[in-house]
Amino acid sequence: MARRALLLRGDPRRSFSSMSAEQQAKAIEKLCSQGPFSWETVDGTRPTIKKQFNFNDFSQAWSFMTRAALLAEKMDHHPEWFNVYNVVDVTLTTHDTGGISEKDVRMAEAMDEFAQELLRTRKEEPAASGGGGSDMVTQH
Repeated sequence: MARRALLLRGDPRRSFSSMSAEQQAKAIEKLCSQGPFSWETVDGTRPTIKKQFNFNDFSQAWSFMTRAALLAEKMDHHPEWFNVYNVVDVTLTTHDTGGISEKDVRMAEAMDEFAQELLRTRKEEPAASGGGGSDMVTQH
């Protein structure tokens, strides 16, 4: 929770300029080093960062999307995403700047946190209920 507060410090709707190549590289490196499942950069008509999240089921994927949507509204920064059952593909870019901005980095960090919280909760449920089943969840 404290980390989420840091992500939203100040006015989450303020505009951000496009990041320099050096800032982008550092931010992407940080996103890629926060766990075994990383964001990737895509150079197309405009630079973007992408990630695929795989959850246990549709309900968990929808929970993730709901949390991300609420943050997107607060930040006035909306992801491009595609969902089929338990898979959520996310693309982040800042259209106003034509590339990756601080908003994208903040949104990516928050999405990673949301996914980790959902996956951690799901993993703890069988132990708490006495069940011995194991749910394997991956993010790509």
